[in-house]
Amino acid sequence: MHTNNYSMFRWACGCLLVGIVGCGGYDEVSPTAYEYAKALYSVTNRKAQDRLPSVTDGIQTSLEDGKLTDRENAWLIDIVRKAEDGHWEAANRAARQMMEDQVR
Repeated sequence: MHTNNYSMFRWACGCLLVGIVGCGGYDEVSPTAYEYAKALYSVTNRKAQDRLPSVTDGIQTSLEDGKLTDRENAWLIDIVRKAEDGHWEAANRAARQMMEDQVR
């Protein structure tokens, strides 16, 4: 019975973790969001800190113009924040994941 409780605990923790971090993927995004993901992939690959403000400005403008959804904006800004915090590899992986998730 003890083993069964431990298995249930592990299963519950796994479900909680998936619920918190998601499945690691992105839903379908607009062509505009895809272009920003490509730009961020390039910027983060080169660790081009000086390019982040212009990409961020473009994302904000596209949001205001209705070319990005709030959800797409949040995803893209999250990638920008990772890069700004010096987490270049994580930001690069996230941008790549967003692009890869569009191939269906």
